[in-house]
Amino acid sequence: MSPACAEQCNIMRLVDRRFAGVARGVGTANIIGRVHSTILQVGSKHLHCAFTVMEGKAVDLLLGLDILKGHQATIDLARNRLIIQGEEVEFLGESDIPKETEEAVNDEPTVPGPGGTSIGARSGAVTGPTSATPSNPSSSSASSRPVAARPSTSHVPAAAQRTFPESDIEKLLALGFDRQAVINALRATDGNVEYAAGLLFQN
Repeated sequence: MSPACAEQCNIMRLVDRRFAGVARGVGTANIIGRVHSTILQVGSKHLHCAFTVMEGKAVDLLLGLDILKGHQATIDLARNRLIIQGEEVEFLGESDIPKETEEAVNDEPTVPGPGGTSIGARSGAVTGPTSATPSNPSSSSASSRPVAARPSTSHVPAAAQRTFPESDIEKLLALGFDRQAVINALRATDGNVEYAAGLLFQN
């Protein structure tokens, strides 16, 4: 959760600053502290959740795997819905996403990723190689907005051919992705499970 969102929700007073530090993954971000327990409303449901309040993110709130698994959430991409304890909440359409969020992601600094990809230093968003040519003629009329790309193992440098804890792989396999896609996503995000999950869902 961003500090601004925590202020708007009036929970900054609950932040335990003993948990301050620096988050390291793809880029770094300052951790202000942790809110150990608060209520999150999803539809008509009220869920007990804990949040890390962190600077440097392009969005106000990210629900991590711990919250989604803790409340037995289902992400139904076929129906474009998040389902938690029987409550169904529809995802925003492209036109409904706040423009400032999109601009913040597009303007953020990036670090080089495998296979010519770029990774957002704050958001962890992975975009395809800038020099890549469209694979079919109809894609030439597509938007110039970056599109998340799943890196190919054939383009991954030997140094990136690292192994990851089986527990991390199992967490992502439990979300319904195949093993090779999970490993590719972990390589692209330097082993960060939450960023890897985000990359898999983007694709």
